[in-house]
Amino acid sequence: MSSSSSQLSFLDSLPQELFNRIAIELDAIDLAKLALTSHRLNRLVSCDELWIEKISADFGDRDMIIELLSDAGIDIAEMVTSSDDILPWMISSERDRMSDSDSDSGDDSGDNIDEEKSKIAQLNSDEAGYSYTGDGLRYYRERFVKVFPESNDALVENTKRAEAAIDETKQMLRAGPEAGMDVFTEAAYRLMVVQDSFPNSAECYYLLALICFMLNSFKPALSLLEIGHAINNNFTPIKELTSEVRSIVDGAYGSEGDAPLLNPAGTGPSAQLTKALAIIFQRLDTDRDGVLNASELAGMVKITNGQSPPAAMITQIIGAFGGQIQSKKGKKVAGWDLAALTNFYVAQTLDDPQETRSDLAKFGFDARTLRV
Repeated sequence: MSSSSSQLSFLDSLPQELFNRIAIELDAIDLAKLALTSHRLNRLVSCDELWIEKISADFGDRDMIIELLSDAGIDIAEMVTSSDDILPWMISSERDRMSDSDSDSGDDSGDNIDEEKSKIAQLNSDEAGYSYTGDGLRYYRERFVKVFPESNDALVENTKRAEAAIDETKQMLRAGPEAGMDVFTEAAYRLMVVQDSFPNSAECYYLLALICFMLNSFKPALSLLEIGHAINNNFTPIKELTSEVRSIVDGAYGSEGDAPLLNPAGTGPSAQLTKALAIIFQRLDTDRDGVLNASELAGMVKITNGQSPPAAMITQIIGAFGGQIQSKKGKKVAGWDLAALTNFYVAQTLDDPQETRSDLAKFGFDARTLRV
């Protein structure tokens, strides 16, 4: 038996799961040729799940991108899956179709449904858990043609549309964090539309990471930047943003043995910082009314900055993070409560975590462990 025949015999004998692990590394054209060698290999190659996985392998893992955006608070799953501008990449099993048919039919259709179930069970009896509807291969072909259009004119037109969409997205993001969640969601969706035709656009991943960064979701931002860097390791904006995000992450979460300043999501204080700020608040609140008034806040600034602040500065920081607060003595006092102090230090940490650690050290805490 020849070496090639032995290899084909080996592949022919594999269960679907193991075959998929090997086949995912092959080019689509090689899989097409392989399918012509035997009925069994034709069956294995036609597996929907194989081609769905290959879409992610060849054109980017869209599910992962959606999940990373979701971790940052941006939910575009429904927008993407129902969009006419984005090709499908998830299969609908025959069982799902049959369930939909069941909901639309009367009770007298039970015999037909049972018969259909029997056919499907027989169809998939040799490879439980896999489907062979042809949808997976069809979705792959559609995506391939979209990414690699046959005519140069189509490629030029697609490129113009993508460039225009990216320019519009940049304009939407110019407002920075103040743009708001609706703008971020729409911007992320537009970038997913671009990614459908240009999966290797490093700029798309950069802008998606920038959105996560603006939402203080640093870990999703880093994951997206890593993908963009793998696509184009010379794209300067990715290098610059990665450096900025890593600086914040390293300062906010520290190295091994360091207490983090932020919670894992990067949206609030860590338990250690919360405890430290509660102790600091008690020290600063000399009149024990539950509010840091202008004089007490001036004392805090003097400890951290080394000099007494002007009254205008105190008025400004009261307005930025506090206001008129009901004290324990029943009076309205202009100042900060513990929540305002916490919000200030979370905001400062997101901008310069090392400054927060420096401030804590001036209050007698260990800058690394956050312990007194």
